[in-house]
Amino acid sequence: MTVFKCKMCGGTIEFNPGDSVGVCDSCGTRQTLPRLDDERRANLYDRANHFRRNNEFDKASSLYEQVLNEDPTDAEAYWSLVLCRYGIEYVEDPATHKRVPTVNRTQFTSIFDDEDYKSALKHADGYQRTIYEEEATAINEIQKGILEISQKENPFDVFICYKETDAAGRRTQDSVLANDLYHQLTQEGFKVFFSRITLEDKIGTAYEPYIFAALNSARVMVVLGTKAEYFNAVWVKNEWSRYLSLVKQSGGKKVLIPAYRDMDPYDLPEEFSHLQAQDMSKLGFMQDLIRGIKKITGSDKPKAEVKETVVSSTNNTNVVPLLKRAFMFLEDKNWKEADEYCEKVLDQDPENAKAYLGKLMAEFRCHSLEDFANLKKPFDSSNNYQKVVRFGDVKLTSSLKKCIDYINERNENDRLISIYDDAVNAMNEAYTEEQFKAAAEKFNSISGFKDADTLARQCLEKAEESRKDVIYANARKEQIEGSIAGCESAIKLFESISGWKDADEQSDACRQKIKEIKAKEETDRLERERWEEQKRIAAENAKKKRKKIASIITAVALAGLAFAIALIFVIIPTVKYNRALALIDSGDYESAFFLLEGLNYKDSASKLEAIKPQYHKQILPKAQVGSYVFFGSYDQDNRTSNGKEEIEWLVLAKEGNRLLIISRYGLDCQQYDISKTSATWETCSLRNWLNDTFLCTAFSEEERAMIPTINVIAETNSAFGTKAGNSTTDKVFLLSITEANSYFNLYEDRKCPATPYAASQGAFTSDSGNCQWWLRSPGDSLSTAACVYAGGSVSSSGCLVSEKSVVVRPALWIDLENKTF
Repeated sequence: MTVFKCKMCGGTIEFNPGDSVGVCDSCGTRQTLPRLDDERRANLYDRANHFRRNNEFDKASSLYEQVLNEDPTDAEAYWSLVLCRYGIEYVEDPATHKRVPTVNRTQFTSIFDDEDYKSALKHADGYQRTIYEEEATAINEIQKGILEISQKENPFDVFICYKETDAAGRRTQDSVLANDLYHQLTQEGFKVFFSRITLEDKIGTAYEPYIFAALNSARVMVVLGTKAEYFNAVWVKNEWSRYLSLVKQSGGKKVLIPAYRDMDPYDLPEEFSHLQAQDMSKLGFMQDLIRGIKKITGSDKPKAEVKETVVSSTNNTNVVPLLKRAFMFLEDKNWKEADEYCEKVLDQDPENAKAYLGKLMAEFRCHSLEDFANLKKPFDSSNNYQKVVRFGDVKLTSSLKKCIDYINERNENDRLISIYDDAVNAMNEAYTEEQFKAAAEKFNSISGFKDADTLARQCLEKAEESRKDVIYANARKEQIEGSIAGCESAIKLFESISGWKDADEQSDACRQKIKEIKAKEETDRLERERWEEQKRIAAENAKKKRKKIASIITAVALAGLAFAIALIFVIIPTVKYNRALALIDSGDYESAFFLLEGLNYKDSASKLEAIKPQYHKQILPKAQVGSYVFFGSYDQDNRTSNGKEEIEWLVLAKEGNRLLIISRYGLDCQQYDISKTSATWETCSLRNWLNDTFLCTAFSEEERAMIPTINVIAETNSAFGTKAGNSTTDKVFLLSITEANSYFNLYEDRKCPATPYAASQGAFTSDSGNCQWWLRSPGDSLSTAACVYAGGSVSSSGCLVSEKSVVVRPALWIDLENKTF
């Protein structure tokens, strides 16, 4: 039976291979299942569903996309993307205790029109399709209700996004700053969405309709904070990430402004890297912010009083009442009547500029002069505008020309911003040479705008870096393959990027490797020839010896049998025992240990245990990197009746009189942490187990004295940026990601079999008997820890810290100069 985590509550679902639908043991929900063809995909789904259940929809989406990159026919991955897009959270209905969906990311698009939903149906089987359609119908009804409520809400100018309370439920400093900003903006006449006040009369109802309406109507979002974790809090990020998507779709009509205080701006979310952040502690911050918001929302556009244009002098006093009526219609947005009254004026006064102005306003649905600045396109091609310019005075025509200049300037700025934002997004998402060059071309198309020229240069630099990285990676792949041909190919590649990273050093290493391979081949050839000659000589000697034995065997057969029994059970053990005692007296503990091991004569077992420290002192200094040594004992065959077995260790490093060793086999199966959903090496239960239970069980007092306490470095996960907490001091530890890659060059070297005892404790083993083993580094978050897969690859994203099938491969240093033995 295969086990999968419920995507609604996190419970356990057991199912047979090939099943596409299962039932959760915890919440009883019948739900669709993914294709779990291999261990890696199962881990991807577990992590993705973990993020989605915690409303971290963007993180989850990226993992589902990884699944689809490997298998574009996985229906469950497409459906999971739909759940992330609409922010679906399954909550328990108090009345029925069933899990029902709630929508946290409303879209204008119906779920039935969503392309990922269509793909899910296309690749689903009959059982899956039925469940997808039922859930989609429920989600669609919820969304329709949200849209209906949101459409009744008045539009907002500004949306303030911030963290209201901390983990203890106390009001944050961010909340106080947001409150001050809210009152400053409202005093300036802006309509502001500030959840603390805006939603205070919505307690007891769903907030999503009102948040959705505000996000879509607000021209500006201000995201403020005083700590990096507040900016990245789940619901804060949910708001600003949704707004960033709207910014990209708005063509420059929406703007997000990050505002920070008491923190390093480099700690702001990476998604803000292309935005101009504001320091709230800077003198004049509020004035600058309000001035910027006014410019964005159009509050600083050219204004003109319509009444001033209406009462201007005209030679025909009979048309004045008609003009007043026309402009009153314009104020009421009665465009047709306004146009008709302007025509009546022109019937009497064909050169009346005010009448043509009225017709121009009716034509473009403007009830005041300042509305012209809001038009999407310039209006100077209009016949009515041409007439206003022809017959109007300087003041009137100047006002209209300012509006046209404003529109042209705004549109050009919007065009540049759109290209700039598109280029920034392309740059942030790029990882290949071609993608960086494409982003550079976009920046070059708007040369001189903002920092486009600088970013274009950076893109070209990154493109060159990517090109060299690809060559470097291919060279390393050839180098790791380990053959002479592979090393020669690697040398050519490394030489083509000479000076990049450690390409020159690696090139020299390849040449040395070729020499070593050729030397080994020659040594092996000579060894084979020597061995064949020894076998030939041995065969001739054996033939002669058999002839001698045959001649006397009959005579001594009976006497020899009695002597053999005495020899095996009395004479040889006595000789070995006495010889071992003599060797002990002479100080040759290595030879004595060899004789006493497995002797089972008199007190040989106690003698063997007594000389272990001295034996270690003599044998361990001879160990070399890559060799195996025995040290300590632990139950490994899963049979307690025969006692513990000696632990075999691989020597990873030798520094002076110290050896770094790691167990050859996976000795036990333990969770990285048994009590929490997230942990660092400093706080995890596995560290305590290794330095307490395991240390005291596996080693005698004399052996423990040989194990020094060392400083264990806490390394940040470089692939995901996950912080590792504080460094520690330990006797027994696990390797880090860096150490696992450094001490083991090949996948094959990192493969690790599990002992029968570890397997009995729940260790997962592959068909070849290899297992997954823990590393101390964090994974893609603190809810995971890095590990090495059964195939030997290092997983930087890791396994959940609560995983029960990963084995422990302890590492420690031995101090050969210890004076206590």
